[in-house]
This record gives sequence, structure tokens and C-alpha cells, in this order.
Amino acid sequence: MRRALPALTFALAALAGAGQAVTVTPAPGEGRPLGGPLLGGPGFNLGNWMPVVEALPELRALRPALLRWPGGNVGDENDLTRAALQTLKTNWTLLGQPDLIVQTRVFTRGGVGRAAPEDAAQAVRDARELGLRVAYWEIGNEPDLYATNRSDPSWTPTRYCATVRAQRAAILAADPQARVAGPATSNPGAFLDEVLRGCADAFDLVTYHLYPTDGGATDEAALASIERVTGSVAHLRELWADPATNPTAQARELKLAVTEFALSWRTDRARHLSDALGGLWATEATLRFLEAGVRPAYFALMGVGNHGLLDDATFPRFGYGALREAAQLRGQSFPVTGDDPRVWLHAATDGDRLTLLALNTSAGTLPLTAQLDGWQVIGAKTVTPAGVDAGTFPSALNIIRPLTLPPQSVTRVVFRRAP
Repeated sequence: MRRALPALTFALAALAGAGQAVTVTPAPGEGRPLGGPLLGGPGFNLGNWMPVVEALPELRALRPALLRWPGGNVGDENDLTRAALQTLKTNWTLLGQPDLIVQTRVFTRGGVGRAAPEDAAQAVRDARELGLRVAYWEIGNEPDLYATNRSDPSWTPTRYCATVRAQRAAILAADPQARVAGPATSNPGAFLDEVLRGCADAFDLVTYHLYPTDGGATDEAALASIERVTGSVAHLRELWADPATNPTAQARELKLAVTEFALSWRTDRARHLSDALGGLWATEATLRFLEAGVRPAYFALMGVGNHGLLDDATFPRFGYGALREAAQLRGQSFPVTGDDPRVWLHAATDGDRLTLLALNTSAGTLPLTAQLDGWQVIGAKTVTPAGVDAGTFPSALNIIRPLTLPPQSVTRVVFRRAP
């Protein structure tokens, strides 16, 4: 059995040649549950084209708490058929039947396609008959882009609100217990703000997407964009609380989900998407959303060009290894802080265990000093890009020696409560 360090203060001292130690201490604030029906853990976009069965152990290790389907533009380019829902049921069942958000079809070109309110109602009936438990029906996908990317300027916030109200009425007629989500805009912005002003009362869950770059930003700017996670949440909560910007739903609690997010939206560009920075950003965004009480669904689970935690051949990318470590944070969040902004820190307690996650975004090795009185270290593991490429992750660290954070890595340190 691995021996625990005797000191109540766990010091990860600096190795020769390494940078100045990063000091971790408890932070002010209250912890919050990282599980339960209103929050859960990491979520992902799922598509019927994804070969889930070929990578089932790897995908189950992510502990998906939420699946959003059919994912991306697919929902506005294909009808929501019973056959498609049957395929969804197979993969949903394989992945443990987590909470499910299903997109209805909204956009059609030239009126070709099943996007009427009755079509949404039929999908609700089909899902119920198939035994699918749908937590939310999300109305459309990125309607703010219909006018530009799809060359239909008639899609204004006003038109979208009318569509939401019509589909919501049909869905509730088919299932009075159903819940509706939207507007799933491509990013926070004026379109989302105007939709909330016009029809916030139509949503049981407000959703949006977050893609801060196109993969062309500097590394420094890309990493700094992580502040848009908490900034977007704060902005929406402020809008919701103001009767001038939310005149229709003041009596209701705001529930938020980000149903797509990644550092870059450019599927054809690997930089800041399938590389180490993309994986670090995605992991940090997931944890910040969860800690803010927002449900996250990363884009995507697997196999969408440079999007996907597993590539088209089901080999894991660094983001997969990083998020798999993040999935080990369970129980109650434990606020911590550090003195080096290059290292993002998160912790959680679960019974007599405390797990500390340290994301080193820098290109250098950084020693760590964790001043957490009352806790003893019992193990540590790290995930690096090289380890993922070699298929040897996570790597166990020798806790008897001074430990350091490898460059662009995710390190998980586990403590037990001192006697």
C-alpha cells in the first residue's frame, strides 16, 4: 500500500532546474455539490455517425452525465425521425442512459424538411414509445447564424421566438411534462439577448454555445479567453434578473446549459482544438461551468474532424485524457486558489478524500506546494500530450519525491483526511 506523507501540510518542493513553486491554499467561498439531478458532471454532443460501440470502455470512463443529440448542424439538416431516435437509444443505453437533450428541427431550405410544430410533437411521441427519457427538447441549433451562414435573413429573434412558442405548445400537447430549451445560439451576443427579451418564458432551460476563437489566436489570447466562460454566465444572470431585459419570466429561476463549446469552432483546423491547448481549455471550461451551476456539453464526444475527444479512428486526443481526469472530481467542490495564473486549479471532497486537479498551461515544468492543513497525500497521477500519444496515461507519480507539473499537463493529486 502506498505510504501517505506524514505532514499535515503537503509540500511539493521544487526540483533542481524547475521554476518557482506554485502555492495552493484554500480559497474563500462555499463548496457546492458536483452531482445530482440539476448538475451532474461532464456532458458531450453525440451523433449517430459516431462509432460508440468501438470505443465503449474509453467513453464510459468519461462518466458522461449529459448527452446532447444529434449535435451541431445535423439537427437542422436532417429530419427528426423515429429511426434516428432508435439509433440514439442504442448509443444512449450503451453510455449509461445519462440526461438527454434532443434538438428539434427548425431550419429548412425552401420549405423542404419536417420542421413544423407537429413534427416536434411526433418526435416527442416517438421518443416516449421507444423508452427514451428526454430531459429537454432544444428548439433548433444556432438560429443566429441562419441569416448569415444559411442566407435566410428572415430569421430574426422575433421569428425564432414565434417558432419556439409554436413548437413548445405542440410538444406540451404531446407530453405535458416535457421541458423546452433554447435558443442554442452560436455564441453569447445580441441575438441571444433579444430572444430572452422576447420569449424567456418559453424556456425551461436557457442554452447557448461558446466558441471564442477560430484557431488563429495567439496562445496567450486563446488561454485568456477562458474568462468568457464565467463572463457569459454572469452576463446572462444579470439580464435574467432585470425586468427590462427579461420582462416575461421574472418569477422563474434561470437554469443554464452550454450545449456546445470548444476553444475553436474551426473543425478543419487542429490548432487550439485537437492539440494540448484545446484540451486544457476544454477541461477548464467544463469545470468552470460545473462550478457555476451550468450544465456543459462539449463539442464533441468523438469523430468530427478535429473536433472530438477521440479522433475519427477512435484514438484518444489529449483532451480525452484531461477530461477523464476531471471526471474524477466528485462530491462537493472545495475552493482553492494559487499564486501562478498559468496553473488552473480545482478541488473536490468526497467523504474522507480530497482530489486536487492542477492544469499547467505553461510550456515549462512547475513545482507545486499545496498548503492544505488536515489532509495527507496518498497518490498522484499526470496526463501529458506525449503520454496520450504513447497510450500511457495517466502516469503515476512518486509521491515520496518532490513532484512537479509537467508542461501543458493535467495532474491529479489525491489526499485523505488526516487522523
